[in-house]
Amino acid sequence: MTTALVLSDIHGKWEKARDIAARHPDVEYVFIAGDLTNFGSGEEVARIVDCICRGRKERAIVAVAGNCDTLSARKYMTEHGLSAENRLVRLPFGIVAGLGGGLKRAGVTPYERTESELRRSAESLLAQTARIGSALPSIMLSHSPPHGSNADLRHGQHVGSFELANLISVYNPQLWICGHIHESPCFSMEDKTLIVNPGPCGYGNYAILNFAPRADGSVAISGDLRRIQ
Repeated sequence: MTTALVLSDIHGKWEKARDIAARHPDVEYVFIAGDLTNFGSGEEVARIVDCICRGRKERAIVAVAGNCDTLSARKYMTEHGLSAENRLVRLPFGIVAGLGGGLKRAGVTPYERTESELRRSAESLLAQTARIGSALPSIMLSHSPPHGSNADLRHGQHVGSFELANLISVYNPQLWICGHIHESPCFSMEDKTLIVNPGPCGYGNYAILNFAPRADGSVAISGDLRRIQ
Protein backbone atom coordinates (compact mmCIF):
# COMPACT_ATOMS: atom_id res chain seq x y z
CA MET A 1 0.00 0.00 0.00
CA THR A 2 1.17 3.52 -0.82
CA THR A 3 0.17 6.48 1.33
CA ALA A 4 -0.02 10.05 0.06
CA LEU A 5 -0.36 13.35 1.88
CA VAL A 6 -2.86 15.81 0.38
CA LEU A 7 -2.48 19.56 0.93
CA SER A 8 -4.12 22.65 -0.51
CA ASP A 9 -4.32 26.37 0.20
CA ILE A 10 -1.09 26.68 2.14
CA HIS A 11 -1.09 30.42 1.37
CA GLY A 12 2.53 30.82 2.40
CA LYS A 13 2.04 29.43 5.91
CA TRP A 14 5.07 27.17 5.66
CA GLU A 15 5.06 26.34 9.38
CA LYS A 16 1.77 24.44 9.03
CA ALA A 17 3.05 22.54 6.01
CA ARG A 18 6.20 21.69 7.97
CA ASP A 19 4.29 20.47 11.02
CA ILE A 20 1.89 18.34 8.98
CA ALA A 21 4.72 16.75 6.99
CA ALA A 22 6.61 16.02 10.21
CA ARG A 23 3.70 13.89 11.43
CA HIS A 24 4.01 11.60 8.42
CA PRO A 25 7.74 10.94 7.88
CA ASP A 26 7.17 7.79 5.82
CA VAL A 27 4.84 9.33 3.22
CA GLU A 28 6.39 9.08 -0.25
CA TYR A 29 3.99 11.26 -2.25
CA VAL A 30 2.48 14.68 -1.63
CA PHE A 31 -0.35 16.17 -3.70
CA ILE A 32 -0.79 19.95 -3.51
CA ALA A 33 -4.01 21.35 -4.99
CA GLY A 34 -2.93 24.95 -5.43
CA ASP A 35 -2.38 28.21 -3.57
CA LEU A 36 1.01 27.30 -2.21
CA THR A 37 1.57 31.04 -1.79
CA ASN A 38 -0.47 34.12 -1.07
CA PHE A 39 0.73 36.22 -4.02
CA GLY A 40 4.25 35.04 -3.20
CA SER A 41 7.33 34.40 -5.30
CA GLY A 42 9.15 31.34 -6.51
CA GLU A 43 11.44 31.65 -3.50
CA GLU A 44 8.41 31.19 -1.26
CA VAL A 45 7.50 28.00 -3.10
CA ALA A 46 11.07 26.78 -2.58
CA ARG A 47 10.78 27.36 1.15
CA ILE A 48 7.51 25.44 1.37
CA VAL A 49 8.91 22.51 -0.60
CA ASP A 50 11.98 22.45 1.62
CA CYS A 51 9.77 22.34 4.71
CA ILE A 52 7.79 19.42 3.34
CA CYS A 53 10.80 17.39 2.23
CA ARG A 54 13.65 18.37 4.55
CA GLY A 55 15.28 15.65 6.64
CA ARG A 56 13.03 12.84 5.40
CA LYS A 57 13.08 10.15 2.77
CA GLU A 58 12.80 11.41 -0.76
CA ARG A 59 9.28 12.59 -1.56
CA ALA A 60 7.60 13.19 -4.88
CA ILE A 61 5.52 16.36 -4.94
CA VAL A 62 2.79 16.61 -7.57
CA ALA A 63 1.17 20.05 -7.58
CA VAL A 64 -0.90 22.55 -9.49
CA ALA A 65 -1.04 26.30 -9.00
CA GLY A 66 -3.98 28.10 -7.45
CA ASN A 67 -5.50 31.47 -8.21
CA CYS A 68 -3.23 33.16 -5.62
CA ASP A 69 0.00 31.74 -7.08
CA THR A 70 1.88 34.36 -9.08
CA LEU A 71 3.67 33.89 -12.38
CA SER A 72 6.96 33.67 -10.45
CA ALA A 73 5.56 30.89 -8.25
CA ARG A 74 4.15 29.01 -11.22
CA LYS A 75 7.42 29.31 -13.14
CA TYR A 76 9.35 27.87 -10.21
CA MET A 77 6.94 24.93 -9.94
CA THR A 78 7.35 24.13 -13.63
CA GLU A 79 11.13 24.53 -13.75
CA HIS A 80 11.64 22.30 -10.70
CA GLY A 81 9.38 19.47 -11.83
CA LEU A 82 6.64 20.06 -9.27
CA SER A 83 3.84 21.09 -11.60
CA ALA A 84 1.37 18.69 -13.20
CA GLU A 85 -0.24 21.61 -15.03
CA ASN A 86 -1.85 20.58 -18.34
CA ARG A 87 -0.09 17.21 -18.43
CA LEU A 88 -0.39 13.64 -17.25
CA VAL A 89 1.87 12.32 -14.48
CA ARG A 90 2.04 8.53 -14.28
CA LEU A 91 2.58 7.25 -10.73
CA PRO A 92 2.76 3.62 -9.58
CA PHE A 93 -0.79 3.86 -8.22
CA GLY A 94 -2.54 6.19 -10.67
CA ILE A 95 -2.42 8.58 -13.60
CA VAL A 96 -2.65 12.21 -12.51
CA ALA A 97 -4.10 14.98 -14.70
CA GLY A 98 -3.21 18.50 -13.54
CA LEU A 99 -5.48 21.55 -13.80
CA GLY A 100 -4.43 24.76 -12.08
CA GLY A 101 -6.10 28.12 -11.59
CA GLY A 102 -9.24 29.38 -9.95
CA LEU A 103 -12.59 29.95 -11.61
CA LYS A 104 -12.66 33.50 -12.97
CA ARG A 105 -14.75 35.91 -10.90
CA ALA A 106 -13.56 39.41 -10.05
CA GLY A 107 -10.26 38.96 -11.87
CA VAL A 108 -8.19 40.31 -8.98
CA THR A 109 -6.03 37.23 -8.34
CA PRO A 110 -3.07 36.20 -10.52
CA TYR A 111 -4.36 32.94 -11.99
CA GLU A 112 -8.04 32.84 -12.90
CA ARG A 113 -9.60 30.87 -15.76
CA THR A 114 -13.00 30.91 -17.43
CA GLU A 115 -15.33 27.94 -17.44
CA SER A 116 -14.47 27.22 -21.08
CA GLU A 117 -10.73 27.36 -20.37
CA LEU A 118 -11.08 24.94 -17.47
CA ARG A 119 -13.16 22.58 -19.56
CA ARG A 120 -10.81 22.56 -22.53
CA SER A 121 -7.81 21.71 -20.39
CA ALA A 122 -9.56 19.17 -18.20
CA GLU A 123 -11.35 17.41 -21.04
CA SER A 124 -8.18 17.07 -23.08
CA LEU A 125 -6.41 15.41 -20.15
CA LEU A 126 -9.29 13.14 -19.17
CA ALA A 127 -9.71 12.05 -22.78
CA GLN A 128 -6.03 11.10 -22.83
CA THR A 129 -6.42 8.97 -19.71
CA ALA A 130 -9.43 7.25 -21.26
CA ARG A 131 -7.41 6.42 -24.39
CA ILE A 132 -4.60 4.96 -22.29
CA GLY A 133 -7.11 2.49 -20.86
CA SER A 134 -5.00 1.63 -17.82
CA ALA A 135 -6.35 -0.31 -14.85
CA LEU A 136 -4.72 2.34 -12.68
CA PRO A 137 -7.08 5.03 -11.32
CA SER A 138 -7.40 8.32 -13.17
CA ILE A 139 -6.76 11.16 -10.72
CA MET A 140 -7.74 14.75 -11.46
CA LEU A 141 -5.71 17.26 -9.45
CA SER A 142 -7.27 20.71 -9.72
CA HIS A 143 -7.47 23.87 -7.68
CA SER A 144 -11.09 24.62 -8.58
CA PRO A 145 -13.73 22.17 -7.33
CA PRO A 146 -16.62 20.78 -9.39
CA HIS A 147 -19.93 22.58 -8.90
CA GLY A 148 -22.62 20.95 -6.77
CA SER A 149 -20.22 18.74 -4.84
CA ASN A 150 -19.43 18.73 -1.13
CA ALA A 151 -16.16 20.45 -2.02
CA ASP A 152 -17.54 23.78 -3.27
CA LEU A 153 -19.93 25.10 -0.63
CA ARG A 154 -19.29 28.65 0.52
CA HIS A 155 -21.83 30.20 2.91
CA GLY A 156 -24.35 27.55 1.84
CA GLN A 157 -23.96 28.24 -1.89
CA HIS A 158 -22.25 26.04 -4.49
CA VAL A 159 -19.54 28.11 -6.18
CA GLY A 160 -17.51 25.53 -8.11
CA SER A 161 -17.15 24.96 -11.84
CA PHE A 162 -20.19 23.74 -13.78
CA GLU A 163 -17.97 22.53 -16.61
CA LEU A 164 -15.81 20.42 -14.32
CA ALA A 165 -18.92 18.89 -12.78
CA ASN A 166 -20.18 17.95 -16.24
CA LEU A 167 -16.92 16.14 -16.99
CA ILE A 168 -17.34 13.85 -13.99
CA SER A 169 -20.40 12.22 -15.50
CA VAL A 170 -18.63 11.79 -18.87
CA TYR A 171 -15.23 10.45 -17.77
CA ASN A 172 -15.83 9.16 -14.21
CA PRO A 173 -12.32 9.70 -12.83
CA GLN A 174 -11.86 7.53 -9.77
CA LEU A 175 -10.39 10.36 -7.71
CA TRP A 176 -10.69 14.16 -7.87
CA ILE A 177 -8.45 16.20 -5.57
CA CYS A 178 -9.24 19.92 -5.33
CA GLY A 179 -9.11 22.89 -2.97
CA HIS A 180 -9.84 26.63 -3.24
CA ILE A 181 -13.00 26.64 -1.10
CA HIS A 182 -11.71 26.81 2.45
CA GLU A 183 -15.11 26.20 4.03
CA SER A 184 -15.69 22.82 2.37
CA PRO A 185 -13.17 20.17 3.32
CA CYS A 186 -14.69 16.90 2.12
CA PHE A 187 -14.01 13.24 1.51
CA SER A 188 -17.06 11.99 -0.33
CA MET A 189 -18.32 9.96 -3.28
CA GLU A 190 -20.01 11.89 -6.08
CA ASP A 191 -21.41 9.35 -8.54
CA LYS A 192 -18.39 7.09 -9.19
CA THR A 193 -15.78 9.68 -8.23
CA LEU A 194 -14.20 10.18 -4.82
CA ILE A 195 -13.83 13.94 -4.33
CA VAL A 196 -11.31 15.15 -1.77
CA ASN A 197 -10.92 18.76 -0.68
CA PRO A 198 -8.42 18.57 2.20
CA GLY A 199 -9.30 22.04 3.45
CA PRO A 200 -6.82 24.89 3.96
CA CYS A 201 -3.39 23.69 5.05
CA GLY A 202 -2.75 27.21 6.32
CA TYR A 203 -5.22 26.42 9.12
CA GLY A 204 -3.90 22.92 9.77
CA ASN A 205 -6.20 20.93 7.48
CA TYR A 206 -5.03 18.06 5.28
CA ALA A 207 -5.98 14.59 4.04
CA ILE A 208 -4.39 11.18 3.85
CA LEU A 209 -4.96 8.85 0.89
CA ASN A 210 -4.10 5.16 0.79
CA PHE A 211 -3.66 3.30 -2.50
CA ALA A 212 -3.84 -0.49 -2.21
CA PRO A 213 -3.20 -2.63 -5.31
CA ARG A 214 -5.69 -5.37 -6.17
CA ALA A 215 -4.96 -8.68 -7.85
CA ASP A 216 -6.56 -7.52 -11.12
CA GLY A 217 -4.20 -4.55 -11.44
CA SER A 218 -6.70 -1.96 -10.21
CA VAL A 219 -6.19 0.08 -7.06
CA ALA A 220 -8.44 0.56 -4.03
CA ILE A 221 -8.48 4.09 -2.64
CA SER A 222 -9.24 4.97 0.99
CA GLY A 223 -8.31 7.68 3.47
CA ASP A 224 -9.63 10.49 5.62
CA LEU A 225 -9.52 14.17 6.52
CA ARG A 226 -7.26 15.34 9.35
CA ARG A 227 -6.33 18.53 11.18
CA ILE A 228 -3.62 19.80 13.48
CA GLN A 229 -3.80 22.82 15.76
